Amino acid sequence: MRSLRWVAPFGRSGFWFLVLGSWLKTKNQKLKTAAKPPAKRLLFLVVLLIVFLSSCGGPPPALDLGWEPDSPTVYRVSASAESGFSGAVSDLEAATEMTAAFRVSPASDSSVEVETLYLAANVRDAFGEPVALNLGRLAGSGATVRFGSPGVATGVEGDEELLEAPVPLISVESVIRHLFPPLPEGSFRSGDTWTGEMPPAFPNLEGEPVRMRYVVDRVNPPDGSIEGYELSVEPRSFEADTPGGAVSGEGHLDVVFEGELDERTGYQSMERTSRFDSDFIRLEGGAYANGNLWMEEEMVVERLSQAEQFGLDP
Repeated sequence: MRSLRWVAPFGRSGFWFLVLGSWLKTKNQKLKTAAKPPAKRLLFLVVLLIVFLSSCGGPPPALDLGWEPDSPTVYRVSASAESGFSGAVSDLEAATEMTAAFRVSPASDSSVEVETLYLAANVRDAFGEPVALNLGRLAGSGATVRFGSPGVATGVEGDEELLEAPVPLISVESVIRHLFPPLPEGSFRSGDTWTGEMPPAFPNLEGEPVRMRYVVDRVNPPDGSIEGYELSVEPRSFEADTPGGAVSGEGHLDVVFEGELDERTGYQSMERTSRFDSDFIRLEGGAYANGNLWMEEEMVVERLSQAEQFGLDP
């Protein structure tokens, strides 16, 4: 009766106002209870946060390098090269496209045998005319690549007819040597660098080997990617035969390298771009002439699977 007397002054509307207020209070308490996470869920979130923070504080992943072939491997090579010459003698352009496949087999702890499975080239001379080359006879010929330390090749020797094959603008010896870019022994993380020497891509360039700096770009063990660029700043001498006579001079070479590798089996694919531009041109008689000679080469190397090797044997 006391509650009724208290409600009475407000009438029927007051009674329902009281009921609505009581319902809202109960609803608000339920919402607050639901907003509080259960103890188990809260414990799981704390553990997850601790694991995440501990993983962030660990050492970055690394690649173990120093690979050398331990089983036969087949590489396919695609190379294209162009050159242009302009000056008082003539204006000339030429192009070469070469494809090849090589089988690499371990020979000892410090050397591998490289067998030519096929070698072919399409050549266009300075006047745009096709040039016939009989390179099929080189199938089965080979060379030996020697390693000074695991992953670092030091030289190539073997069949001179193969290594000195008359492929314009492309050195076959350099192509074989570039199957083995330097991979020094050790553990390397993203951003780590090393240097190594490689022969120049063009057969008519003289001077010291190209000194390269390699940088670990991406690390996802056992996979990784490597980038490289040429460090040499000294000019290089060149010689070239033209319809107007032999010319020579000096210029600068730029080289860029990209590679994807597996630390267990070495490089899976590689791309190399080389560009040479002359600083001056000397004519056959010794006089200097205004002009420019440039050469550019792009080479792609791919490691073939067993299925992709079918039918390649010479």
